Amino acid sequence: MKTIRNQHGMSMIGLVLFMSLLGFFVYAGIRLGPIYSEYYSVVKAMKLVASKPGASSKSPKQIKEEMTKSFYTSYVERVTAKDVKVIRTRGKQLQVKYDVQEPFIGNLDFLIHFDKTIPLK
Repeated sequence: MKTIRNQHGMSMIGLVLFMSLLGFFVYAGIRLGPIYSEYYSVVKAMKLVASKPGASSKSPKQIKEEMTKSFYTSYVERVTAKDVKVIRTRGKQLQVKYDVQEPFIGNLDFLIHFDKTIPLK
């Protein structure tokens, strides 16, 4: 008497679907990785400028110049001095607010909003 053996493992269709889904997420990560890496460089520059002694006593123009220099050394290209604001409420705060639109597939784009505020010391 013959017994029917059950299939073990993944079928070819299952493998193709899994690989296409994995490829989709890898491609999304490749497109979004540099944007978030640049954002972390912006936050690092903000913390550097905010931690300097006497940062709260500097004028907004001086703070923006320091931020621009720090952006240049960190290879930040999407953020400009227009995106940097000094807010004067309960002490001075440094705010960077900007949007990034990154093409993804065809006419689909990623639109990412960044908004970070750090108190000046």
